[in-house]
Amino acid sequence: MLRQEVNMRLHSFSASLALLLARDVSSVSSFVVSFPSSIAYLRSSTSIAPSGAMQLTSSSTRRIRMANAGEEHSSSTFPTIEQAAKDGFLQQLSHASEICSLLEQPSPESDSMAADLLKAQLSHSDGVRGFFATYLTGQGNTAADEKDIPTPLANAMGEADMDVLVPLACMNVVMPTAMISMHTDPELSANAAKTAERGMRVLKWLEDKDESVKTNCQAILSVATGDNLDGCDGERVEFWKKFFSSYGYEDKQTKGIAEAIQKAL
Repeated sequence: MLRQEVNMRLHSFSASLALLLARDVSSVSSFVVSFPSSIAYLRSSTSIAPSGAMQLTSSSTRRIRMANAGEEHSSSTFPTIEQAAKDGFLQQLSHASEICSLLEQPSPESDSMAADLLKAQLSHSDGVRGFFATYLTGQGNTAADEKDIPTPLANAMGEADMDVLVPLACMNVVMPTAMISMHTDPELSANAAKTAERGMRVLKWLEDKDESVKTNCQAILSVATGDNLDGCDGERVEFWKKFFSSYGYEDKQTKGIAEAIQKAL
């Protein structure tokens, strides 16, 4: 059960970060190799709550001066458009924490800046993974808990590559949902449930934007229940079988995943 132990440790740090640290879910060794250096980097821009959950901090949250507060808005702590569009995954985590601070303090100025940065960040896989690793795992009540997706994010998602965004959005429901039952610590389990709820809000927003949401969800449901559902895409079914196997999900996890994904269909 080494694979499951590795996943448990990764998810204790962040309910969804394990997936986002990996480019190939079939290679568990990639998690082990990347984990120490990734954590070292993240410690420079995050704090660890007593529970062991990741709490993202943002210098911009402390230093940003918003126009709607009657003060000058400083953009010195934010990434450039080029950085958001080109930097690698670990840098994108840091960029995302700054962008998320803009979503927390909406104003015409911050919305405009967030829109430009998010369009650049969600234009590539590292940016998509980095943003949602941050957006979905923030501590406390955040913009991710609002009923409506923030407008700058919604617009950026609408222009993103759905072949990248949709599978990731599905994973961001599947993985924390599985961790609800895998965690033995009630607080970590609750954090996973919150991440799953946020992930579902994103997935539901995407539902009527691209047909691949239904295609992926049907395949996930087929794998989770063991049923051969009519109309399932065989390639997608094989993808999700491989995914489930890589994470060692057992009956309790697959049952929870099936119940969650049914809400998106």
